[in-house]
Amino acid sequence: MAAKNGVEIIPNIRWRDNRTFEFCFDGIEKNAVVSVGTHGCIKHSVDKAYFKTGLAELVKRLKPTTIIVYGAAPNDIFAEYTNSGIKIIQFESEFSKSRKQVTA
Repeated sequence: MAAKNGVEIIPNIRWRDNRTFEFCFDGIEKNAVVSVGTHGCIKHSVDKAYFKTGLAELVKRLKPTTIIVYGAAPNDIFAEYTNSGIKIIQFESEFSKSRKQVTA
């Protein structure tokens, strides 16, 4: 997205089910970098299904060049987008990092 005061803006997109598709992609630049968070969104099968459906809709509508993922980026969700040429950049969540420190 356009820079403001020299800072590049990367929108973080959130959705729930197809009812939110009416507005959750509004105002977001096409063919650009976007971010999504998976923390708390893919643990249970119902939530994972909502996430996968929303991600597919995001890609269809916005055609992002890059998706920055905060949290896990499992292949069963993201591989098809990587294979189609979308760059996936994954960052581990702070919660996940803290859990590793406790169990180490």
